[in-house]
Amino acid sequence: MSISLKTENKKKPLTNTYRSLEKIGVRLIDDNNYTEYINSQNADWRRHHVMQGDLTSFDGLSLRYYYAMQPEPAITNDLLCEKSSDNLLSSRASSKVHNAKGCIVILHGYCGFWGKFHEMAEYYWQAGYDVFFLEQRGHGYSGRQTDDKDMVHVNDYTDYIKDLKMFMDNIVLPKTLSTPHILFAHSMGGAVATLFLEDYPDYFSAAILSSPMLSINTGNISKATVYLLRAKIKILHRELQPFPGGKRFDGIPAFATSSTKSAVRYKYIFEQRLADTHYHTYMLSNGWGCASFKATSKALKNAHKISIPILLLTAGNDSLVTMDGCTKFKKKAASVEHIHFENAKHELFNDTDDVRRNYYSRIFYFTEENFEKAKY
Repeated sequence: MSISLKTENKKKPLTNTYRSLEKIGVRLIDDNNYTEYINSQNADWRRHHVMQGDLTSFDGLSLRYYYAMQPEPAITNDLLCEKSSDNLLSSRASSKVHNAKGCIVILHGYCGFWGKFHEMAEYYWQAGYDVFFLEQRGHGYSGRQTDDKDMVHVNDYTDYIKDLKMFMDNIVLPKTLSTPHILFAHSMGGAVATLFLEDYPDYFSAAILSSPMLSINTGNISKATVYLLRAKIKILHRELQPFPGGKRFDGIPAFATSSTKSAVRYKYIFEQRLADTHYHTYMLSNGWGCASFKATSKALKNAHKISIPILLLTAGNDSLVTMDGCTKFKKKAASVEHIHFENAKHELFNDTDDVRRNYYSRIFYFTEENFEKAKY
């Protein structure tokens, strides 16, 4: 039975749902200790536990992915010989047991890449989960549908959906079939996740949507103007041109106007962009813009198809997406718990220490609860 749980933090104090993160092995890092942590402990974790690979998608495009599995302790049994009913000898040798409580699949947002989620991925792993991360087409080391390395382009969000399905079918499920799966999706990834869950309801036991792109902040531009612009782009076949107002990566940091409040985290991510041209994606194509408006509309239209538990996390100081789409979504989906961080920016996982503690406490309460439920 689906139960609708739509909770604002004004109605239910965050402290009432805190779970001891240390109890499940998660050691949150504050701003003061972040730089040392990310360059030592986290770097060691990635070096020893994170694997990478490349998947050829449905249209021949190469997709980069990363994953970290829980250690699999060998259970050694002395060779056992026993007589069966027909006097034949049967034997049982050493075997391995998959030690993960569950599997988390992470979908990044627009212009995102693996390096932006190094910290979060390790937290999931510390909690005892297998972690899988897909760099979506047009991002990071995955293939692109345009020769312009600064620009993110997609023909249609169905391409993202097909990519995710291939990733699940060919990489994630063969390695983790015996464990339940939860999808974590940020921003653009939230739109992709919503569309995927509507089309393929049986892949995930639950999902976390963090600042999901279910309605786009267009500022002072009216919906009518956006509609006319989309029509013009399509008629004139300008999908591969830059969307109006965008700019190329110029190598100049802009923390004050960014979507994060953690200066040390912003610095770590920005330095990766500076050092690697694969991470210079900074502007969107006309085609990506048109595809995104189409995707958000479809995601909200079919939200009633989603029956699994959803943890919806939103930011009150979000300049990229609006609350309108989230409000419509939680009214239509069957089981949504909504936590709103009033003063936070778009990247909740890169906000202040207090916000991040609340954020991760909510997430791990949700994952522990739903992984446990999925066992039965």
